[in-house]
Amino acid sequence: MTDYKIPTAVEAAVVTRLYEHAGRKRWTHLQDADRTRLYQEWTDDPDIGGRLIDFLGQSANVRPWIKDGPMKEYERSRRGLGKYAQYVQQQAATLEEIIDRSLGGEWEIVPGSKKLKPIRASVRRVGREDEELHFVTGQASQFKHLVWPAILDRANGETAPWIICVVDPFLNPLTREQKAEHARLAKFLGVRVVYFDEM
Repeated sequence: MTDYKIPTAVEAAVVTRLYEHAGRKRWTHLQDADRTRLYQEWTDDPDIGGRLIDFLGQSANVRPWIKDGPMKEYERSRRGLGKYAQYVQQQAATLEEIIDRSLGGEWEIVPGSKKLKPIRASVRRVGREDEELHFVTGQASQFKHLVWPAILDRANGETAPWIICVVDPFLNPLTREQKAEHARLAKFLGVRVVYFDEM
């Protein structure tokens, strides 16, 4: 993405408005057509596109900046991660909370192991530094990205277990067919799939 010189105050105001609107519209549950309409609304909005135009050069640059910048970061931001996290009004569960609720309270993140793309970390059983595994989480639509780090590990001879935690949204729950496909892939790859129910 082009590195535009957008003043911090303008970027903060725009991203705050984007995230507030995305939260109201339940962005994570929207279909592509609905997201496309929202991108156009935001581009035409005087408080979003109108504030950006002076710094992006032309209106054709507004939508790509929104899509490849703040909205690409939206899911991570909701979980308290990344440069835009401070602008989210409706926080989602953090990685620590997801691990705690998915695995039970006896696991902790190994310091320095947290990564953002996809959201993942090495975790170990509290008081047992020799019992460690990899934990990755995200939406079902990103499943191929969730399994990729495990595939790379296996290809490089890494043997630590992987847990793929798929967020299962209350408003749009996963189907039996989706879960069956995950189970088949998990068996093939030698990983474990768990689900995190999110309201």
